[in-house]
Amino acid sequence: MSKKYNVLWIDDQHEDLSAVHKTATDYDIQLWPFKSMSGGCGELETNLSKYDAVLLDAKFFENETDVPGTEDTWWVHKTKDRIRDLDNTIAYFVLTGQATTYASPEFNNAFPHVFNKGVDEDEDELFKMLIDACENRELTKLKYKYFNPFEMCTGAYLGKKQFNRVLKLVRDIENPEKIEVAQDMLNPMRKILEALFDKLNEIGLIPDEVRKEEGGINGSSIFLSGLNSSYVYQAELIHPMVAENIYRLLNITQDGSHDNGKKLRADEYLSLSKNHNLYKSTVYLLLDILEYMKDFLDDNPDKNLNQEKWELRKFTAPIDSISGKVIEIQNSGWGVFEADDKTKTIKIPDYKMEKHILKLDQIIKVTTKPSPDGTRTYIDEIFTE
Repeated sequence: MSKKYNVLWIDDQHEDLSAVHKTATDYDIQLWPFKSMSGGCGELETNLSKYDAVLLDAKFFENETDVPGTEDTWWVHKTKDRIRDLDNTIAYFVLTGQATTYASPEFNNAFPHVFNKGVDEDEDELFKMLIDACENRELTKLKYKYFNPFEMCTGAYLGKKQFNRVLKLVRDIENPEKIEVAQDMLNPMRKILEALFDKLNEIGLIPDEVRKEEGGINGSSIFLSGLNSSYVYQAELIHPMVAENIYRLLNITQDGSHDNGKKLRADEYLSLSKNHNLYKSTVYLLLDILEYMKDFLDDNPDKNLNQEKWELRKFTAPIDSISGKVIEIQNSGWGVFEADDKTKTIKIPDYKMEKHILKLDQIIKVTTKPSPDGTRTYIDEIFTE
């Protein structure tokens, strides 16, 4: 993959500077032009993670709709302050045709990298320095090293809200000696998975009935694995290895992000651990999922085609089935079924609870079978409406 750096450019005359655009293209730089401080800084504030450097004219408008004659060098100083307040790691350069400004010691003290517009040697040196600044910026290096996971943190996929979550996780595995409270990152990982399920629901791969009901995060994972018995699967939804990775990661993040005595006690384990191996492995697992899902979403955008991969099963319970409801869900994940006539209660194994996504007080029908020694009754099949 060729690196193409994104540089925000503020110059009120950018529309007339096709030569600068061409030079940028030669250096594999994409310029994103604006005429004013408010236009450029507003874009930077909205999409800060998109940009790798900033290029400024020495004189431009305050607002995009300002008229010629209102340009002022005051706005470049204000712009510099806003850039530094946003992110002091992003480099900024000045390319100006104002000879007096270019020669001003005061201006050069405020802006250490000033280049003369229209001078080939200056422009070449500018773009070389732009490339160098981008290549040596930590955030930019991480964005290219983990390109697909960070691409997933855009509006076309999971949304910009996920960017800082992924960035924190990536920085932890890049600098494990700086990891502070690993268990606190389980909830952000769960949030990223939730955003992924929302996207898969949006493109029709996960049904509304699964994603939007209570317990939809676990239900979404089970559905992607092809294990929801309420549906007939006409095709494999995602690679089974990825479905398994999602299930395993969700088990850890769900357990660790709820301080209510979950069976794995993940939060406790991570807080007591003398190493970060488990935490790092969960981050790598998430990155692998995001890597796969970037290409998957690109290749499977059609909602109608995705919805053809599954259909709701029409259940007909056997005549000898027993009607009742789930009256208890235990901490172990097991449930308890009680018949309508209250003549019997039978335990429901945790894997059947997960498979059917059963909830407290849910009405179901079951068939039963005796235990091998004939002393107990087991639930054989479960039928949900």
